[in-house]
Formats: sequence, structure tokens, C-alpha cells
Amino acid sequence: MNRPQSYRPFLLGALGACLVLGFGLSRDVRGAAAALVQVTNTALNPVITKAADNPARSAFATRVFPTVRSASSFVVPAGKYLVINSVTGFNNGTTAYAIAVDTSSGGTYGEQQIPFAIATRPGSWTYLQGVPVNIVADPGTTVYISVGDSDFNDSAGVNVDVRGYYVDAS
Repeated sequence: MNRPQSYRPFLLGALGACLVLGFGLSRDVRGAAAALVQVTNTALNPVITKAADNPARSAFATRVFPTVRSASSFVVPAGKYLVINSVTGFNNGTTAYAIAVDTSSGGTYGEQQIPFAIATRPGSWTYLQGVPVNIVADPGTTVYISVGDSDFNDSAGVNVDVRGYYVDAS
């Protein structure tokens, strides 16, 4: 049989915890802590506000011309991540099947392929499929754009437009 005296330490501990939490979370205690902080701004020292995360403030766009035998590349500036959200383009070859975007993300290189649409007639231009992308390239790394082609001797002309925005690494 349990005796009421054996519950006494647990009850006193629970009561003490309630008191500590009650005082710690009370308005008076929070108000006293907040009253110790004072921020003063003058006309000479205004509070600067801006839409720091607005992609329009750090937009990126480039056009590259990779070939079957040679990738095109560009370097992401140090201190910035590059978020690629659009890869479009066309080719006038007959055997090119995709554009590959190779990036280092989180310290590891990876590749995303964007397929070309099926040509409507032989010899006509084929355009990249409308595939949404969200590719992040690490600061200071190189982004490679290459052509996937089943014929290594294909002389297809390829234009690729890459768009996105930079994000501060700090």
C-alpha cells in the first residue's frame, strides 16, 4: 500500500516547477527584460529596410552555346549561391536529345537533364521541353552546360538561355 508521505517529494517538485515556469513566463518578467533594450535611430542613422530576398534585386541571365564536343560554362561569384529556375533553348541538329546542367550543390556535383521536344519535321529546330527546374549552385563553383547527343559528330547549333537569381551565402 502506498503511503501519502511517499508522494510528498514528487508533489513539492511539481509545485516548484510550476512556480519557476510561472515567474519565468510572466509578463512582468518579460517586460523587465525588454525594458533593458533601447534602440534609438536619428535622421543620420535611419533604420534601413529593403526587400533583401527579392529575386529582382539579384537577377541572373546568360546565353551559352555548347556543342556536342564542348560544354559551355560560367562561374558563380564567391559569396553567392545561384538559384537556376529557367533553362530554355533550341538546337538545329537531328540527334541531340537533351541539355545537361552540371552544378555543385552542397559540395557535391550533380546533373539535371532537360530534354528537347521531338522535331516536327527533319531539319527543323527543336526546343527544350518546358520543364520547371530548381537548381542551386554553390558559391565560387563552375556551372557546366552540355549537349546530350547520340551522334558525337553532330554539328548541331545549340543556344541555351539560363535564368535565375543570386542569394547571399552569408
